[in-house]
Amino acid sequence: MVYGFKRLYTKPFIICLNMIKSYNRSDDMKRMLFIILLCNLFILPVKALELPVDISAESAILINTTDEKIVYTKNADKKQILASFTKLMTAYTVVKNVENLDAKVTITEQDIANLYGFTCVGLEVDMVVTIKDLLYGLILVSGADAAQALAYHTSGSPEAFVELMNQEAKNLDLKNSYFADTYGGDDNNVSTAREIGLLLEEALKNPTFNKIFKTDVYSMTNGLVAVNSTKNFAIFYGLDEKLITGNKSGYTPEAGLLLVSTANINNTEYIIVVMRSEENEKLTTHILDTYRIINYVNTHNYANRIVLSKNMNLPTIKVKNSTTDIYLPMIKEDVKEFLNEEEMANINIKYNLAKEINNNYKKGDTLGYIDILVGDELIDTYNVYLEDDIFNIRKPSNIIFTIILVLIGGIVFLIFINLLLLHN
Repeated sequence: MVYGFKRLYTKPFIICLNMIKSYNRSDDMKRMLFIILLCNLFILPVKALELPVDISAESAILINTTDEKIVYTKNADKKQILASFTKLMTAYTVVKNVENLDAKVTITEQDIANLYGFTCVGLEVDMVVTIKDLLYGLILVSGADAAQALAYHTSGSPEAFVELMNQEAKNLDLKNSYFADTYGGDDNNVSTAREIGLLLEEALKNPTFNKIFKTDVYSMTNGLVAVNSTKNFAIFYGLDEKLITGNKSGYTPEAGLLLVSTANINNTEYIIVVMRSEENEKLTTHILDTYRIINYVNTHNYANRIVLSKNMNLPTIKVKNSTTDIYLPMIKEDVKEFLNEEEMANINIKYNLAKEINNNYKKGDTLGYIDILVGDELIDTYNVYLEDDIFNIRKPSNIIFTIILVLIGGIVFLIFINLLLLHN
C-alpha cells in the first residue's frame, strides 16, 4: 500500500534515529542535540512533483500503483468535503466486515427513510436483494438508499456502522479523514486526495470491490439495473472512455465536483483523484480534469529510470581511530524513479553524508542519505548505511608494556654485568 505514503513520512525520521544512536556511542552530546533538532525538519512529508497540468480541481493526486510511486500532487493533503466519496469507505467497510456478500436481505422502511433529495437506486420496501447487489448500487449509481440499507444490515444501525467506518479509517492510518454518515449527505465527511487514493488502493485489493469498481452496468437479482454513466460523458467530449477502467464520482454545491478513477496507460496502472473541481453547465469538469491528467501522462514517455547506479562512486568519508583512514560508501542496487524524459534530464542529486566516522560506528548504522530531486523538487530519499565494521587500532596492553620493560631491563642488566666482568 502507498508504500508511497508512509515511506515518504517516516524515512528521514528513521535516519535521524540511527544517527542519534551512533552519536550516543561516541558521547558527542552537542552533535546529538543538533541531530535531534534536525529530525524536527523531517516530520513533514516529502512532496511528490507538483502536478504540471492546469486543472480546475483544488486538490489532486496521481499514483502509479504498478510501481508504488506517487507521481504528481496538487494540494493533496488539504481537507475537502467528501460528498459521495464517502461511499468508498462504506463499501470498503462492508467488504471488510461481511463474510457472505451473497446473503439476501429484505428492504425495510428504515432502510430507505429520510433520503429525499439524494440519489437512490430505487429500493422499495419488501424488495429482496443481496449485499452484493447493494454494493453495486452504492458504487455504480451512488445510491444513498443502498448505503443506508448496508448500514442497517451490517451493523444494526447507521450510527454503529459509522463508528465502524471510522475504525477502518484509523486502521488505515487515515489521520485527516472523518466520516459522519454512510452516503455523504453530511458536510462533516472529510478527507484528502492523498488519503482517498490510499483508501481506494487498499480497497482494490479486495477482488469483489475491484470488480464492482470497474463495472459499468450491473443487473441486480431483483431486476433493478445499476449504471455508471461517467464514461458516457467522456464519449460525449470525444475522449477515449477505455482509458478509465473504473471510477466513483461525487458532487454537492459545498464539495464541488469529485472523481476518483483507475486507469491503465501504457501497461501501467494509475489512481487519479480530483477534488473540488469548478462547476460548469454540464457538471463535468471533474471528468475533464481527470482526462487532462491522463492525456498528459499518455503523451509523455514515462519509465522507471536509473537515478542512482549500483556501485557508483559516492563521496568518501574520513575514519578516525581505525585501521583505515577512509570509508567508501556504496549504492547496493540501482535506484529507479518513475519519470518522463524531461524530468530525467533535470535530475539533481544532493549528498547528505557524514563527514567523519570513528570506530564507534557498527555495520548497519546510517551514514546519511541522498536526496533525489527534479530541479528543486524533492521526490525521494535514499539511505546510505555502513556495510562493514570499523576496526579499532589495537593498542598494546599494560601487561605487554610491563613485559617489554622487564625484558629491556634484563638486557640492560646483563650488558652491565658483562661490562663489569670485562673491566675486571
